[in-house]
Amino acid sequence: MKESRKKKIIIIGGGISGLTAGIYALDNDFDVTIYEKHYIPGGQCTGWTRKNIEIDGCAHWIVGTNPKSDLFPLWKHIGAFNENTSYFQTEYFSKFDFDGKLITLWKDIYKLYAELVRLAPEDKKRIRQFIRWIKAYQHVRIPVNKPLDKMNLWEITKFGLDFLPMLYPYLRAKHLSCKDYAKKFKNKNLQFIFENTLSENYNLHSLLYVLQALTMSDTAVIKGGSLQVVRNIQDKYLSLGGKLYCNKEVKSIIIENNVAKGVVFKDDTKEYADYIIGACDVHHILYDLLDDKYTDSYFKKRFDNNTVYPLSTGILVSFKVTKDISSYPKMIAFKIKPFEIGGMPVQFLSVRNHSYTKENSSDPTTLTVLIGTNELVYTYFKSFKTKKEYLEAKNEVGKKVEKYVQEYFSLNEKECELIDITTPLTYERYTNAYHGSYQSYITTARSHGLMRSGILGGLKNFVLSGQWLMPPGGLPIALFTGKHAVYRLCGFEHKKFINKEKED
Repeated sequence: MKESRKKKIIIIGGGISGLTAGIYALDNDFDVTIYEKHYIPGGQCTGWTRKNIEIDGCAHWIVGTNPKSDLFPLWKHIGAFNENTSYFQTEYFSKFDFDGKLITLWKDIYKLYAELVRLAPEDKKRIRQFIRWIKAYQHVRIPVNKPLDKMNLWEITKFGLDFLPMLYPYLRAKHLSCKDYAKKFKNKNLQFIFENTLSENYNLHSLLYVLQALTMSDTAVIKGGSLQVVRNIQDKYLSLGGKLYCNKEVKSIIIENNVAKGVVFKDDTKEYADYIIGACDVHHILYDLLDDKYTDSYFKKRFDNNTVYPLSTGILVSFKVTKDISSYPKMIAFKIKPFEIGGMPVQFLSVRNHSYTKENSSDPTTLTVLIGTNELVYTYFKSFKTKKEYLEAKNEVGKKVEKYVQEYFSLNEKECELIDITTPLTYERYTNAYHGSYQSYITTARSHGLMRSGILGGLKNFVLSGQWLMPPGGLPIALFTGKHAVYRLCGFEHKKFINKEKED
């Protein structure tokens, strides 16, 4: 009897979502090939080396490291990590330095309460309410097993009932910005913390979600950082028989009679398949690869209105430090004399001290400073006509940051060397990220953060996956939407989706 041919899937993009989709597709007996623009997989989950110093460009922590969490079985199944993986535990989200007085956002929820009350006893009542809301958010559930629209009545009812304890704070927090919530407190320093822990654009719902994950011990840093996580997943994908081609950028998607048939590469060669999964930047897919012929109104509305739907962009400034600074916090935010980048004011710096990752105390360490940016900054850097002008503007920012870092950590020029600066244009160049966004839309008080199916109206045999399907994006959403994309393809094939997570 002739063996039936496996249906072939092409996945555009070798980031977390693309690799995840690849593994679940192989589990379900598809023939899978991933094409990645960059010379290494990982997409925006990445890192690089400058002057023999490793710089992590993504995961300062990963949500889903607690074996009891919804996300852990997925991370484990794709090989990212497991119960035996070495972690750097997260004791706190960050510390804030107010003229030498350190305030810590502790993982321990009782220590967090005591710390905030120590800072602002006049706000004790509202702090108590905030802690209650974090506890309520600990009931949050993520639809990791299957897409919401594929759940039956019993499944959707159970999923909804799990949310009931957090329903009231969710309804309050969803349409309340962190900036407006901060105004409800009397203490000025506490106002600053609520405005800047994420950013004033985010709604309170986003902050509560982050803090519930922290207080549930569901966040940690994997030893080896983002690159090690990607290597682990890549190894699992290749071990199952998946094919991966890097330095192979897709130029367009082949469409015949509104059916996705294959892809055209930058070198004008073609490759055909039964199904296509778009696992890279969604703006790039809709407007470049699909030539704006199947643009979803949901996405168009958001890309056309960056006031209601701003993007997560940033500048990462990295330093090589030869002095032992292990006594300083892992994460610290402190105010500075404000300066501007393209018209956007910078009033404080948030610094990550990577001393804790060193095996030998005498080794140099990395300090990274992430400055959250907006459309003004993207437009500013994009406006330069020459590479020389761009580099000069970038280095000007780096030198300003360097001055404050040296001053705060008591470092001289020999002990602290500026080694790298990334801007939104860096992410745009390497990953085709729309305006350099490293996540998707910020969930503001005015935005509507509904999950998208990934199906584009009028286009068959094609499905999207990745962080753009559910604001505010990030690694967890990239992870489970990769799985969901394969669930949908199995539906196209009229076959049952096989979930092998329980076999691990």
